[in-house]
Amino acid sequence: MHILTKVFIVFAAVLSLVLAALTMAYSVNADAIVSKYNDAQQETATAKAKQQAATAEYADAAAVATQQIHGLQIMLSDIAARYALLVTENASLTASVQAERNRADAIENQIGDSLETTKAQAEVIDSQRKELSSLRESELGLRRGSLELEDRVNDLASQNDVFNATIRALREQLASAQRAAELAMAGVCSGAEGAPYEAAGPVIRGRVTQVSTDPASGQPLIEIDIGSNDRVSENMQLHVGRGQSFVATLVVVRTDLQSAVARVSLTNEGAAVQLGDLVASRFGR
Repeated sequence: MHILTKVFIVFAAVLSLVLAALTMAYSVNADAIVSKYNDAQQETATAKAKQQAATAEYADAAAVATQQIHGLQIMLSDIAARYALLVTENASLTASVQAERNRADAIENQIGDSLETTKAQAEVIDSQRKELSSLRESELGLRRGSLELEDRVNDLASQNDVFNATIRALREQLASAQRAAELAMAGVCSGAEGAPYEAAGPVIRGRVTQVSTDPASGQPLIEIDIGSNDRVSENMQLHVGRGQSFVATLVVVRTDLQSAVARVSLTNEGAAVQLGDLVASRFGR
């Protein structure tokens, strides 16, 4: 056998031994690597599960935190609104306090002025009291004189009432005489004594001033604003009209200088004498 062949054979044997050793080392290392790989995959799966759980927990926590943030934002808005309201109220109260302080200062000033005024008034009252004492004595004398004058005035007033009554009676007599003279000159007869008659001469006009009821007879009594000074006398007939309508006929029962009272002797059907109606001695003539 050739030497090279032997060398090659030896070399191949050495290589086979080395390869066997390497194969054994590779097998051992491969099992270790596969075992570590499997452990690494299990660790990875565990880590992913933990990560997913952590992510879900984080999501839940984030949702809760978001809700809390939203609630806190609403609370912050409410607090801001309340703060603004409190600021406004504080400004108003501050202004009110300042106004009350100003009023208190003004009142204190007024009290000071009032004290000074009171002192001055006390001095004035004291002087007036002294003057009043002296004036009372003068007033007593004046009252005595006033009473004497009042007695004198009452006497004069009584005399004046007597004179007025006399003058009134004379005027009524004069009016009656004038009325009788006018009737005599007109040639008109009043009829039987006590019978109503119609006035002669110029038309007498007036107004109804009051409508009342006679408590004795229950008949209506009509007061008019014309009297003996206007030639009105007892038993004279007067006519009442309203607009263009006839209302009633009156008979005078009592006269005064400027007024008279009459009873209703004839009434138009459905009509009644009212305040303000026209009164005349005759209509349409």
